[in-house]
Amino acid sequence: MNNLLATLRPLLATLPAGSRRFLIGYGIATACLSLLDIISLGLIAVLLPSLVGGASVELPIIGSVASQTQLLTLLGIACALVVAKGVFAVLILRSATARFAKHEVAIGDRLLASYLSSPWEKRLQTNSSELVRAVDVGVGLSVAGVLIPAMTLFGEIGTLIAVGVVLAVAQPAIAVVSIVYLALVALLLARVISPLSVRMGQKNLKWSAKTVKILTEALAALKEITLADRAAEVRAQVHETRTHSSAARANSVFLAQVPRYVLESALIVGFILVGGVGFATGGTEGAVSAVGLFAVAGFRLVPSLTRLQAVQSQVNSNSAFAQQVVADIRESEQLLAETSKEHPQHDLGTHHVDIVLHDVTFTYPGAGQPALRGVSATIPAGSHVAFVGSSGAGKSTIVDILLGLLKPTSGHVEVDSERMDRVMKSWRKRIGYVPQDVSLFDASVGQNVALSWDPDNVDHAKVEAALRRAQMYDVIMNREGGRDALIAERGLALSGGQRQRLGIARALYNEPDVLVMDEATSALDTATESAVTTAIRELHGQVTVITVAHRLSTIRSADIVFFMQDGRIVAQGTFDEVVAKVPDFARQAQLAGLS
Repeated sequence: MNNLLATLRPLLATLPAGSRRFLIGYGIATACLSLLDIISLGLIAVLLPSLVGGASVELPIIGSVASQTQLLTLLGIACALVVAKGVFAVLILRSATARFAKHEVAIGDRLLASYLSSPWEKRLQTNSSELVRAVDVGVGLSVAGVLIPAMTLFGEIGTLIAVGVVLAVAQPAIAVVSIVYLALVALLLARVISPLSVRMGQKNLKWSAKTVKILTEALAALKEITLADRAAEVRAQVHETRTHSSAARANSVFLAQVPRYVLESALIVGFILVGGVGFATGGTEGAVSAVGLFAVAGFRLVPSLTRLQAVQSQVNSNSAFAQQVVADIRESEQLLAETSKEHPQHDLGTHHVDIVLHDVTFTYPGAGQPALRGVSATIPAGSHVAFVGSSGAGKSTIVDILLGLLKPTSGHVEVDSERMDRVMKSWRKRIGYVPQDVSLFDASVGQNVALSWDPDNVDHAKVEAALRRAQMYDVIMNREGGRDALIAERGLALSGGQRQRLGIARALYNEPDVLVMDEATSALDTATESAVTTAIRELHGQVTVITVAHRLSTIRSADIVFFMQDGRIVAQGTFDEVVAKVPDFARQAQLAGLS
């Protein structure tokens, strides 16, 4: 029960406004149903001895009831109340589950929003498969496996209290014996079953996450796995992780069923115990009456206790998922709140702005050495600049800092004489970014260029203009369906060069003020690369172009070339000036036939 409360409290805090009022109303409604239990069971408890012994019975409001007809009529009313309670319980549960479905969507939206708005350094530390599992499966289990079962406890606890009250009024001695006995049984189950359920839930979370991670990574490298004949190894790894997670889930199901059989057996032992107490205090008639009363009470107690224990087992099995969801929401929202407080946002004033790096140093979390060391540079508005250097020199890191994805460990970046962290939202809207590995999704060409999953949000005129500038218009329009043709998952139906050109079109779709190209032409053939380079050159003066490239032909006409080495800018100037200053760069230019 402690684990249930510890899981439930923070989970309730993630629910939308007004949810607490609904939960209070739900609690009141289930308590009213328990009141029906009190009335019906009270009538049965009072009427049963009279029916057995033939004596009259004194009832509040009604008065004395002696005839068998009246007793049977009242007994029928009591039974009808039990049926009515069941009908109302179903109606209330239907309303509640519909509301909980909305809560699941709300929690999922909040978790996804917190992930997407979290700092880039945190996202780099989060496995994508874990994120997908948490937003989908984790949120679903948090609601269906924790919140909904926990909310049914109102009715079960109310029923237990009602039955206890009836027993206490009818036969206090029997009530004490019954309550103590059943409490000991429940305590035994809580001490043995609950810890095992928690352990199985944590084990399921651990191994299920590993299975999803392996499958995600394997599908991403499916071509290499096929060629290297590693399919058997992948199957073996998935088999091992699924074996562990399946065993954990099976044990959870087993543990959820055990209390039912324990309580059924306990009921039989309870008959003997209660009958003995009744015989000792009232002879044969007392024993019959006590057993009858316990049987009626047990008819309500055992199912409630079984459901109570089943709920506890279910919540314990799924609490690890709920705790992870709550922890991720809290951590991400706290980081976002701190960032918003430290760096209040306002809009940039002008469209074309200079970008200035002031002594920027950056170290990745857990890294021993900085990726950037005291970098200072100016990128004039409308210019074409290039960052070059060997792998690991810091080119991609400086691009991520210019994009506003990474925050410098020390130093800062200015945009139009404003610190970038104070105009971040406005700044990111002005950037078009082309990565080396373009991510495409299973939708139309137009949706991929517009980066929109909603077809109604696609501006077809802008799509066509972007495709023309990326030298991709003729290729797309000659395909069946043209811009409305579907692209297979990850763009596998396209060549590497075509995927890169779609990435360039996507970056140009919103007519950015700054275009950042991170090895964006590495998969293009020479003719296409030349055409794309010419198109980008036509942007000169209108768009600031920042290029990271190993192929030097794409940066031959750059206004400024920054040569990086060991996280520092060691030379800068025109292409020819850097060739003259840096022997390594000169050799690369010579090999490329550019000097």
